[in-house]
Amino acid sequence: MNQLPFVQVDVFTSRPFRGNPLAVILNADGLTQEEMQRIAHWTNLSETAFIGSSTIADYRLRIFTPERELPFAGHPTIGSAHAVRESGIINKNVISFTQECGAGVIPLRVDKEGNIYARVPRPKLLDIQIEVKELGQAIPANNIIEPISIDVGPIWLVARLENPELVSSLQVNFSELTTLSNVAGIVGVTVYGFNQDGTIQVRSFAPVLGVNEDPVCGSGNAAVAAHIKATNLKAYVGDTYTAYQGEALGRDGKVKVCFEGDDILIGGTAITVINGNISP
Repeated sequence: MNQLPFVQVDVFTSRPFRGNPLAVILNADGLTQEEMQRIAHWTNLSETAFIGSSTIADYRLRIFTPERELPFAGHPTIGSAHAVRESGIINKNVISFTQECGAGVIPLRVDKEGNIYARVPRPKLLDIQIEVKELGQAIPANNIIEPISIDVGPIWLVARLENPELVSSLQVNFSELTTLSNVAGIVGVTVYGFNQDGTIQVRSFAPVLGVNEDPVCGSGNAAVAAHIKATNLKAYVGDTYTAYQGEALGRDGKVKVCFEGDDILIGGTAITVINGNISP
């Protein structure tokens, strides 16, 4: 039986079992889309990544949730970049490289501390009309502030809450959120609140993708950055800031976010926790 290299990576953390796990299948050119989806459903992680060859970038990445393929997602991008460098597909001495995915070619770079940064697809603010009252049936929180639908590959509805304590204590009606997501054409809702030190607290919910709560979500954090910029609050966090996510699920994820002109970069570290082979 043909075997493919398989690693499981913990993303947006430097400590095992504290970030967002990602399954990565290397040398996946021979797999069909149906096989990839079946493997992603089996791993039952928020995303599973498949690495193949590309004619327009250093490698190709395909990203699957348990239910569907995504054009872009942050933690698979960062985690896969870690995996291809560790496996030798990309030489570890190379600090700038590119990834092809459904959203196009994504530039990546590595800083001196080992953080891998991805320049995310240019966010688009969408005119999807969702009333705060309607949102409140799924996200029953006080003071839901300026909900905006933002396309960063996946489409997130992003809203700010009055303080980080409300973010941490939030209880979501996943049935209502699934209905809202299907009607509005969004993957889910990401909420955030400002900490006093200029960092932010984030949570992301996407039951329509088979992921009630994503432990640490790269695309959700990219959409949050776009929301901060759109609501004229960039001066509060500056050109770079750190987002914390995963506490509600017993994780300790840290996402680095940078504004560079009109672009947004998300970054972080990753660590391999499982190394072996898979028999598709």
